[in-house]
Amino acid sequence: MFVDLKLTVLNKENWLKAGMVLVCSLIVGILVNYYYKEALVYVLGAIVFIGLVMAILTKRFWGILLVAFFLPFEQLGSFEIAGMTVRISQIFALITILAWIGVFLMTKRHFATRNPLIVPIFLFSGVSILSLVGAVNLQRSLVVLIFILFVMLMSIMIPNLVRTEERLRMLIGVILLSSLVVTVFGLYQFVGDMVGLPKEMTGLRSIYTSQVFGFPRVQGTSSEPLYFANFLLIPIGLCLALVLQRKKDEALNKKKLIDGGKWLYYYIAALLRNKLFIWLVLGLAVLNLILTLSRGGFLGLGVILILAGIVYFKSLFSLKRILIIGLIAIVAISSTVYLLKFTRKDQNIDIFLGQATEFEAGASIDERFSTYHMAWELIKRNPILGVGIGGFGPEVAKGSHVVPKDGWLIVNNEYLELWAETGILGLLCFVLLIGIIIARSIKVWLKCKDVFVKTVVIGSTIAFCGILAQYMTFSILFIIHIWFLIGLIVAAQNLALNYKTNS
Repeated sequence: MFVDLKLTVLNKENWLKAGMVLVCSLIVGILVNYYYKEALVYVLGAIVFIGLVMAILTKRFWGILLVAFFLPFEQLGSFEIAGMTVRISQIFALITILAWIGVFLMTKRHFATRNPLIVPIFLFSGVSILSLVGAVNLQRSLVVLIFILFVMLMSIMIPNLVRTEERLRMLIGVILLSSLVVTVFGLYQFVGDMVGLPKEMTGLRSIYTSQVFGFPRVQGTSSEPLYFANFLLIPIGLCLALVLQRKKDEALNKKKLIDGGKWLYYYIAALLRNKLFIWLVLGLAVLNLILTLSRGGFLGLGVILILAGIVYFKSLFSLKRILIIGLIAIVAISSTVYLLKFTRKDQNIDIFLGQATEFEAGASIDERFSTYHMAWELIKRNPILGVGIGGFGPEVAKGSHVVPKDGWLIVNNEYLELWAETGILGLLCFVLLIGIIIARSIKVWLKCKDVFVKTVVIGSTIAFCGILAQYMTFSILFIIHIWFLIGLIVAAQNLALNYKTNS
């Protein structure tokens, strides 16, 4: 008995679990201190939260699944503390990263020997640190840098924990399940606002309610419609690839031992083989994206449709697929028209079309051209290392250390912003990262024989290209679902190319 007790005490993973539980308890204590009136809610939530933390520490992959499910929950489920917005996906990501690093340091397990993104990420990080020399608001630049390093680290972690096809299937299934939940909520949000429900019940911000255009702009569980549209490009890309793939994906034999939990795997595997479920998620995602009225989202959707048409050109000649795709398009368009006319205001359609197709005038267009000009001026001033990561806002603000009422200004073009803030060196590092991802995906497309893994690589890559297109209309680099997608692509590529890990 004493020997077993000694082994338990000396077990490094047990010490890691105890430490993480202590940290979680401290976090709950701080929340109770800030929000003492809701102490009971936080205590009950803490019990569930600590249970999930223990599950993550026992099996790090559960943390990846939790992050995947809560990716789109940017506003709903978040809370303010010490002037910062903390999102549940960030909390689970941080816990998973700490557990992953802790286990690696103690046991030297779960760290892949091959990850092509490490080089461009390392180079970009180095350039970003050097750019701090020119930062006028060093505190702001350091905060932005920390957030960027955090999401980049997550993209490195995912390929180390998603090392089997079974885990990849579970991850894709959870992403699509989460997409189904938030798209249903998005429709509730639209209809609820149209029938007069208060924004406290719909979750819409005041500027996106029907008071502005006569109809609401769906933002789902995100803080803004453009971010919601950006997330929706992920399930749209994945679903398109899954439905256009001509070869049949055979599920694994039920008698085979599945890593990560039999019941969860079999349930998700059944969902991924259910074409009705895939079509439902695809249709709802497209409809919600249309209702966001995000022109950048429309641009990303257009890029996805073009790339899917090129990759799956032969599949488009299938009469069955043509009929289904046409039916989804008709349902999406007719549903949009019906929802816009829900309150018997026919002019809503004209307003919607005018906003969706206006690219030359308007307040938002004028603001974008203004920030583009500001960015070019900063680029001319320091083209090599820029004005400091996260430094565009402070540089163009009236006071570099006073946060404007509407927040720090952004360029609304990620590539221009990177060039302005980290110089041409930082932009080239980012372009190198993009080039590596796309080049490996092309290699998978040409060589991989595994139907499911190849489909995931193609679907996630065309979704990534859609996001890159939308990045020409907004500019925040540390969005967690984008770097999660990057990690997912690399994990699927590694499986497709049969790269081994030392774990």
